[in-house]
Amino acid sequence: MRYSNILLLEWRYGKRMQQPDYRINDVELNPEGSAIIVMNPDEDAFRHSFSKFEFITSMQVLKKAAAKYGIPMIGIHREYRNSRTTEYIMRKQQQKMISLMSPSSFDEEYLRQFRDLDLRSSYTIYSEDIFTSDDVAERLDSMNVRSVLISGFYTESDVYVSAVEALIHDYFPFVVSDATSTISERVYFEALDLLAQHVEVIDSRDLIRVWGVD
Repeated sequence: MRYSNILLLEWRYGKRMQQPDYRINDVELNPEGSAIIVMNPDEDAFRHSFSKFEFITSMQVLKKAAAKYGIPMIGIHREYRNSRTTEYIMRKQQQKMISLMSPSSFDEEYLRQFRDLDLRSSYTIYSEDIFTSDDVAERLDSMNVRSVLISGFYTESDVYVSAVEALIHDYFPFVVSDATSTISERVYFEALDLLAQHVEVIDSRDLIRVWGVD
């Protein structure tokens, strides 16, 4: 029997060539059909984060993955909406600032590295939920996105709400834990714990392992 060249390659050394298994926690995360969402990729949010070094190193992995597989990175900046609850929401935000960490001697170097990431916002929205923007939803649909990797600031609000809403809108959400941050370490871990009960919470090491990002 004659075999095609493809079959001969597949059965070389007596083993059939395996297709990559892009799965995390038994959920498919194929680079094709994925998009990376970066919430609030601006300097003010970064300055207020407690895990600056971890965010930078994890985001470097995400950028390498985006370059390797042609994955779109979509930056989304959230503004306060002009409504009857605006003052209330802003007051709550100010209350969170009480937990802001003291400045570190490394902050300026971290800020320089953050700028080197060159993260930019493609859209401005007026809610913690990215799907309140028809433009965002239409872009994801136009690219046949099935899975969204959510990163950025703030873990307990913008990241949390958008991840849960992504599931409601029929996407597979993956929150990249070390590529998100917020003002308080305690709030950060509490938010991730709650998120893990609804969506997939991974870290950049999972992407290095599954996607071969180095």
